[in-house]
Amino acid sequence: MPNYPLVSIIAIAYNHEEFLEEALDSIIFQSYLEIEIIIVDACSKDQSVSKIKGWINRNPQAKVKTIFQSSTKKITENANDALKLVEGEYYQILSCDDVLMPQKIKDQVKVFQTSDEKLGVVYCDAEKIDKKSQALKEPTFFQERNWTSSSQLPSGMIFPILLMDYFITAPTVLVKKEFALKVGGYNPESMMEDLDLFLKMAQQFSFKGILEVGVKYRVLETSLLRSTDPFYRQSTRLKIYSDYLDQKGEWDRFITHQFLIAHKTKSFFLKMIYSLQLAIQKLLKSQFKKHY
Repeated sequence: MPNYPLVSIIAIAYNHEEFLEEALDSIIFQSYLEIEIIIVDACSKDQSVSKIKGWINRNPQAKVKTIFQSSTKKITENANDALKLVEGEYYQILSCDDVLMPQKIKDQVKVFQTSDEKLGVVYCDAEKIDKKSQALKEPTFFQERNWTSSSQLPSGMIFPILLMDYFITAPTVLVKKEFALKVGGYNPESMMEDLDLFLKMAQQFSFKGILEVGVKYRVLETSLLRSTDPFYRQSTRLKIYSDYLDQKGEWDRFITHQFLIAHKTKSFFLKMIYSLQLAIQKLLKSQFKKHY
């Protein structure tokens, strides 16, 4: 008899009145049926709450739990509040301005069920959309890295790779709840809910990537964590990385990698070094499998 474990999708809304119905519809239109939805409104100032309540009334068949925050909290605090309500074996967090592809959950549950018991996170690709839900004429996140085959996707015990190159797009993941709780859930002091959790999980559990595009990732100028400002992105990540860089001599590798990232588009010589560094990274990946 087929096994269809429950999947929990945490949908977090913050001033997403324009997009949240499309996001929630993408959850109930999943080809995988065993899904519960935990909707968190993070103290929105617009009409998100009334939109959420209206959507729930129009979709009585959906298994829905709600959290309506009375004060503004960090995304990690909202994530932890929602995680307490999760009953599914697997879960993911979806910002209510993003959209899931219909096969996303089904494809990732299948990977969990056909992989070893240490698998903690399955991630996939995402395409970018604009405010009007139109696809941007830009490469997907995997295409930006020239990843065209499954063998190119970092999988297994990838902790050292995550330190050198954070390549996972948050809404593309499906996470095993037991393992997320085992490492302590989300750090309430962090501004990035995914990075700190995944670094903790990557030290104990394996990750696996699949080539499929599972998410439409909305790019908005007003989104702070999606800002195109490279300094903001890197400074936020550095605060999180600092807790991990003393482990197994990661500091030197990290600094070298970040230097090359920062300069790779400014110097032909550094571009050549960067290409060489990518080849070395593949070698490191195979070597670290022996130690993690």
